[in-house]
Amino acid sequence: MKRWIPVIAVLFCLASVNAAAEQPGVSVLRMDREVVEDIFFQGNDIYVKVHEAQWDATFTVKISNQNKAGYRTWFTGEEEMAVKVYRSQRENLQGYTYRVNTAAKFIEYWMDGKMALHLERII
Repeated sequence: MKRWIPVIAVLFCLASVNAAAEQPGVSVLRMDREVVEDIFFQGNDIYVKVHEAQWDATFTVKISNQNKAGYRTWFTGEEEMAVKVYRSQRENLQGYTYRVNTAAKFIEYWMDGKMALHLERII
């Protein structure tokens, strides 16, 4: 039985890698910890939890398929979309930015002219 343990461990690891490969992941390229506390993903929806001191700030979100270049336009036709922080207790999203829905490879959150968060979607 002891000689089967390494075989079972390898099979378990292969199954885990396969399952993870089926779900898109996100890599954090830059995160200003004085602004951003956490990130929550649900499909293509992204919610960013910000420190309470930043709850009145407006964030500008840019999306692209290239790193810091070739910005795509939002449904409004603009390259930048302003998002605010959710200030209600409903759905336990207090302190998170409003939902940003995108399948873009790169997502940038800017505040006061500085990049607060830079994400790369890993598929």
